[in-house]
Amino acid sequence: MTTIKEVARRAGVSVTTVSRVLNHRGYISSEMYQKVGQAMKELNYRPNELARSLLRQSSRLIGVLVPIIDNPFFGEVVSQLIRVATARGYKIILYCSGSDPSSSAQDYVNMLEANQVDGIILCLNTREIDEKLDRRLPVVSFERYRLETLPTVSCDNRQGGELAARELLRCGCRHPVMAGLWDDPWMPAYERYTAFCDVMRAAGMPYGLVEAGECGRQADYARLARLVFERYPQTDGVFCTSDHVATYILQQAARTGRRIPQDVKVVGFNDNSLASMLNPPLTSVRQPLEKMCEAAVDLLIRQIQGEEVPQETVLPVTLHRRESTRIFPE
Repeated sequence: MTTIKEVARRAGVSVTTVSRVLNHRGYISSEMYQKVGQAMKELNYRPNELARSLLRQSSRLIGVLVPIIDNPFFGEVVSQLIRVATARGYKIILYCSGSDPSSSAQDYVNMLEANQVDGIILCLNTREIDEKLDRRLPVVSFERYRLETLPTVSCDNRQGGELAARELLRCGCRHPVMAGLWDDPWMPAYERYTAFCDVMRAAGMPYGLVEAGECGRQADYARLARLVFERYPQTDGVFCTSDHVATYILQQAARTGRRIPQDVKVVGFNDNSLASMLNPPLTSVRQPLEKMCEAAVDLLIRQIQGEEVPQETVLPVTLHRRESTRIFPE
């Protein structure tokens, strides 16, 4: 196995200089970086990450906890977090809880401790995880429960609910319905729900609500979509708490002979890659995921470095109008 001494000898520099290059410490000229890098390449040298982490007293690892990854929203969140963390010199360890994160909360905490992560980004909506975390470990809560004890990064969910409600009103909807999951006031989607209701009440518009109770399996989403049209057969506009929910609304509308957008307008939330690929393309409230993930990683790193960070970071959303809310001439 190639050693750091051999790299130093090949590059014609001291071992200390190679160590500074590897750990990005002190001033090193670009010429020196190139020289050491070339020597490492020629010798096929791979730094020992464990040794480097002990030297820095840091693992350069961030633990990320998500409920599922087959949902496009969480898939994009993970992708963005990896992008940002890599650019900051960190690696991501991903844990996926499945449909019941509370049952394995201690297992996840144990795994994080075993891997000696420098910090954690939580995307799980479960208080059991919060209760078991070591408070000495830096943590950022991402688009989930707002807890006074944890720095939180989220989008402006209330603004998003208002934008969606106003879009349905703009389209002339007379029987709007909101569908999704928002039963817990601690959840970000709860603010989407209250904002939607406030806008409709202010406009004097009667509205319907179909709350899922649980949305962990495909059957849950399919049942939710069926209930929307069974309970409100006259609905002409649906605001969904996520683009994932909206896909099932579009499918159920087609099954029941309803045309989108001629008969029913649909607005989603997230505006992930799924929205533009649906048929018809989905009007959706866009969460600024790139900026949210950058904020989450940077807040975590600042904590790791011993800095105080703001308790709450809220980023604005925008509405991306597509075919699903197109207005037809009289």
